[in-house]
Parts: sequence; structure tokens; C-alpha cells
Amino acid sequence: MERLIVVLLFAVSAIGIYVLTSSLLAALFIGLLVGLVAVGTVAVL
Repeated sequence: MERLIVVLLFAVSAIGIYVLTSSLLAALFIGLLVGLVAVGTVAVL
């Protein structure tokens, strides 16, 4: 269940940034950051 949440957060943030900036690199970078934060949050819970 936690993995699904992380993947969804990554996908939504990456797609959102890609639509806003039309930069794939920025989208991947932000997506990775959000993914890391989500993993950290899930690990704490």
C-alpha cells in the first residue's frame, strides 16, 4: 500500500511539473525529490 502511494505521488508531481515547465529533466528531478520525501514519510509512519 505504501509503495502505491509513493508511486502515485511521484507520477502526479512529475506529470504536473512536466506540463508546467515542459522540461523532462526538471520533472524527473522534482519527482525524485517528492518520491524521497514520500518514502521518508512512510518510513516514519
